[in-house]
Amino acid sequence: MNIQSNVSRRLRQYGTLLALPLLTSLAACSQEERQPEYWGDKYLAAYQDKLQIDELEPGPEPLPERRPVLLVTGVTIPAEWFGPISARLERDGFDPIVYEPPELLSYDLFDASADLGDVIEQILLDTGLEKIDVLAECTAGVIARYYIQSLGGNTKINRLVTFVSPHNGIDLAPVAAKYAGWPALYDLSPGSDFLRAVNSKPLPADVAVTSIYTCNDEYIQPYTTSIVPGATNIGLCKEKVGHFQTFYDPEIYLLMHGALTK
Repeated sequence: MNIQSNVSRRLRQYGTLLALPLLTSLAACSQEERQPEYWGDKYLAAYQDKLQIDELEPGPEPLPERRPVLLVTGVTIPAEWFGPISARLERDGFDPIVYEPPELLSYDLFDASADLGDVIEQILLDTGLEKIDVLAECTAGVIARYYIQSLGGNTKINRLVTFVSPHNGIDLAPVAAKYAGWPALYDLSPGSDFLRAVNSKPLPADVAVTSIYTCNDEYIQPYTTSIVPGATNIGLCKEKVGHFQTFYDPEIYLLMHGALTK
């Protein structure tokens, strides 16, 4: 089976939203289309209306004392995506801090994990806290997991909540990596050095880890890649829930809130 027919088969299996970047990879592409910022702007524009909140619904009882929570964006995800979640967290007594990694997290994930550690160190220094909670989307959840398992992050993070995160890699990552050339996509390829390092160690006992995922994700397939041994794994499988819906759906937010307050 040639590469084009193989990709077409996987697109039918995993969803149409993958079609544009992957089919484009089979043709001669401009340099602009190989930049993570290009896709970040493209997807953000497509979902801009969904990310606008005119009026928030009533939320849970606010925290008795406000506390910060770090939100970390994934590959090709600008910080603006966290607008709906940040607004709800503020309503419910949190002080959200959004971290958008350099190059929209398209670079080496070992380096990205270390960079996340530097950011957390600075936040703890600025706030005087000993630990902070982290809510991380997609690939950011994987680098945060590596940070708590292998870089001493368990002494800095109290709760780690990941959503739609490919903890065991993505089957289509090798194809996407050939198109874009991003180191992060090679690192997300099943069997990569990075993923072997992530999955070679158990979760630390002193960090509460939750993985929220959808069985119908257009990108993170197979969905079982999001299941982490030893974590609280929450699968959204009864209804069709898309990858980007997790940023703005108020019911999914309540799952995040519950994990951050348990």
